[in-house]
Parts: sequence; C-alpha cells; structure tokens
Amino acid sequence: MNYSEFLKAVDEKLAIMSEIKKNQWIHNLARTTKENERIAFLNSLQEKQAYCPVTSAKKEIEDWCRKIEEQEIYFECSGYEEYGESYWDSDYSYEYSDVFGIGTELSRAFQVAEDLLFQKEYQQASELYDWLCSMPFQALDSDTEEWNELELEELVKEKLVSLDLKQIALNLMYAKYQAAEGEERAAALYRYFSWGMCKGIKVEEIFIVGPEELKGIDVFMEEWISFLKNTDGDMAGDLLSDACIYQGGIDRLCETAKEVSAKHPVLFEYACQQLLNEKKEIECEKLGLESIGILPENLVVRGKIADLTVKAAKQLGHADIIKECYEVAFRAESTLNNYLRLFELSDYQDITDKAAKYANALPERPVWEGNHNKQLLENYLSKDHKKVIRFFNGEFDYIFKDCKKDKTELGWSSKFKGVTVPLFILLLNQNKKLTKAGQRLIDGIEYRLGFKKDDIKSFADRFFSWKEKVVLTNEQHGKYAEWLGKEVDIRTKAVVGGGHRKSYYKAAVLIAALGEALESNGKPHGRIAVIEHYKKMYSRKTAFRAEFEMLNEK
Repeated sequence: MNYSEFLKAVDEKLAIMSEIKKNQWIHNLARTTKENERIAFLNSLQEKQAYCPVTSAKKEIEDWCRKIEEQEIYFECSGYEEYGESYWDSDYSYEYSDVFGIGTELSRAFQVAEDLLFQKEYQQASELYDWLCSMPFQALDSDTEEWNELELEELVKEKLVSLDLKQIALNLMYAKYQAAEGEERAAALYRYFSWGMCKGIKVEEIFIVGPEELKGIDVFMEEWISFLKNTDGDMAGDLLSDACIYQGGIDRLCETAKEVSAKHPVLFEYACQQLLNEKKEIECEKLGLESIGILPENLVVRGKIADLTVKAAKQLGHADIIKECYEVAFRAESTLNNYLRLFELSDYQDITDKAAKYANALPERPVWEGNHNKQLLENYLSKDHKKVIRFFNGEFDYIFKDCKKDKTELGWSSKFKGVTVPLFILLLNQNKKLTKAGQRLIDGIEYRLGFKKDDIKSFADRFFSWKEKVVLTNEQHGKYAEWLGKEVDIRTKAVVGGGHRKSYYKAAVLIAALGEALESNGKPHGRIAVIEHYKKMYSRKTAFRAEFEMLNEK
C-alpha cells in the first residue's frame, strides 16, 4: 500500500469516527509514543509560532559556514600507508583531528535546520540544509601542508561527526518541496537524489516526514514524471519507474515505457519484471515482444527484456517465443551464456554458426554515453570473448593455433591462455561428472567470462550439454592432448620451479585435471601417473605436494 492509498484509507476511517473516538485514538497514540519522540509529537499539536527563536541561530551558523568555506576553520590530518599481506598490497590512510570542534558545531547546525523545519520556516530550512549538505570541508595535512577535501558522508564515515544522514536527506527534500514549486522543485529534488546520502530513498518517503502533510502531491507527481521523462540517465529512468508505479501502477509504467522508449528503454525491463512479479505472464510476454520490436537490435537492455520474456513464455509453454527470444537476447547481449542457450534449440547448428559470425563482427569496445546511462549501452564483445565464442562454435583448430602463439609461462590468469587451456582439458575429458579439479577449472572460467550465477542452468550444465554435440577426430584429440601436456609442464615449471607458492594450487589443478582427461580416454591410471610424475619432480616442495590432497575425491 503506497502513501496515497494509505492516507485515503485513513481518511475513510476517520470520516466515520465520532469526536470522542478520535480523541481517544489520539490520546492512545500519545500514550504509546516513545520517549525520544514525545517532543516532536507535542510540536505537531501546535500551530506555527509567530516568533522563531532559531532565526538568530541560523545567522550564526551561516557565519560559521563561511569560515569553513574560507578555510579559517578546518580539520587536521596526517597520512600513513596501511599494508596488507604483501609489501605491494597497501593503501594510504589518514587520521583526522577536529581541533576547531567542527563535528559538535555541525551537529548543532543540523539541529537548527531541523528546528526551522518544524517551525515551518521552510525557505530558511531549505537554504540551510542545502548549504550544510553540499559544503566541502577542508583537512590540512600536517606532513605535506596540502589541503584535502571531505564531503559530509566522509565526515560520518571517519566518525568526525555522528549524524543520521538519511533523516537529514529526507528533511532536506521535504523542505525543498515546501519552499519551491514546478520545474524548479523537480530539478532541485533530482539534484539531491544524485547525492550519495540520498541513494536508495524513494520519493514517497518524502511525504511521510515533516511537521505537516504535503499539499498538491498529485500535481507534483505529474510534474516529477514530466521532468524525468525529459532527463537523460539511469537515475532518471529508475526514479521514473518508481514514480509511474506510485502514480498509476503497472498500467502507467507500461504506458510511459512506450512514450519514452528512445530515452528510457529500461522502463520496458522494469515493467516486464513487475508483470512477472504479479504473475501476469501473458501481459509480460506481450509487452516483451512489443518492446523487442521497438528497441534497436544491439541495445543490451533489449537482451534483458528478452530474458524476462523467455521466463513468461516458459510458464505459458510457448516454445516459438522462447526460440525467438533466445536469438534476440544473443544479438543484443552476446554473452557466453546467451550463446550456449542456442544449442538447446532443435535447429541449433545453423543458428549458432550465424550467431558466432555475428559476434565476431561486433565492436570490441563499448559504445555508449558513459557510466550514468547504461540503459543505452550497445552490444560489444572483447577480442578474447570473441575467441571463446569461436571455440564453442567448434572452431577448435583456429583457437589451438592462436593459443600456441602465446609463449607466456606466468600470468595466465589475465590472458586468453588462462581460459583456453582449461577449456581444452575439459573438452577432452570424457567423464560426465565433475571432479574437484574439474570444478576448479569451471569456477575459473566462470569468473573470467562473467558467467551469470543467477541463470537457471549453471555453466557446467550448459558445458556438458554442449559437449554432447561435439565430435573430435582422432587427429585433433591427439594433437590437443600432446599440446596440453607441454603447456601444463611449462606452467608447472614456471610456477613451482619458480617458487610462486601462492600459485601452487593453480598448477596442481591443471595437472590433476589433465591426468583425469587422459584417464577418461583410456590411459591406465592416468590421473595418478601424471600427479606422481610431478610429485617426484618436486619432491622437496611440500606445499605443492599438499595441494593434490585437497583435490582428492572423498
């Protein structure tokens, strides 16, 4: 129940209550009010005072703020390096001292602002809140004599002052709502929503603070929606979605999504998700397909909408829609997950081949308007991810030849070889059940490729399903196995022979997984043989030998 619905229900209840019942209800509400809320409760029963004693205090605070801005009053600090496990793992930290008592005075300043608010001096309260919240604070480094700038949130984080930032943010917005109107009010509130201290606040929360009920909420909400429709960025899209739901529910959100699809395509995603949440699969599927037809093919959010449409289509048993949306999702967001899903289709061969060619032609860098407008991000794929798609398209020889060019012995974790070698080992393994070593390889691939953990099927499931459709020639199998043996040997010598103790487990996983792959293809006791070979080679490396114990199946 949102704010508007709640107040309507309250008004209906009050309308049928007698004066005696109302007084009893108010008395009982007062009786159960917590001690720290009693003053505010009493103040709410009083009319606005003719004389406001905090006005003079406001002038003192303003003079104090000017001294802050002119660096007459400041914090002092000294820096030091804070080290982690290794020498190179360090961070620079500061210790602050409040020689001018800024924290105490700042708490007093916010109390004055709150007093002005509850005295219904909204313009003055708004001005003071805005000043206090946006004012930068300076800290003088006693070692370097340089100035460091701190925001209000940082003061709280460093425990230089104790403040309830969310309540301050709500009071700030409430005061501005009362002090301004029209586009000026909408623009000011939007600016506040961009502040860190206002993150996560819903516009509806502004309506339930302050000394009196806000007037003209319906008019404001329409102004707010109009403002957000014409404002670029993800934050505007998120706020617009919430505003539409508040003002007219899912119908208003769907209607607005169609109106502003070019600027805020994310509204289609939010609307589809809302429909799914409400168990309205038919409406979700219909809206999803409509939005897919409207939005550009390479818009990433179009792929997310297709995923939601798939969920609805599965509930409805619409196989043709599922197929269409799988293809749409890949062309909009060419992830490995979206590619492997295509192999679930009955006519996957032609579809996956065309999809791989499409992926290979994508730009390798993102083309969009920056971090604040991700909803307009267009599909792209890095060079390494393109190669991964080609691997899963069965272009093994191409990937094999490409990877052989890389002579890197260390630093695999950030290179394509760090994905390719594990993939080839898993490809050669004929077992249908993952061992601990195999799972470690899978985990590493998932991490490197950003595979979605929240997907219905895991990467391992999709991998095994895909591998059932793969056919290798004896020649391919032989040359891949020989190459993998050499690569694992080179890797082990570089890691273990080089004494890189923290990476011993990486070498052990490759060795065990390779042995398991060889054994699955007929080599007697392949796993044990390969492991024992390296144990003997590095018999004095106790830590390395111990890594294999962690990979034994229990």
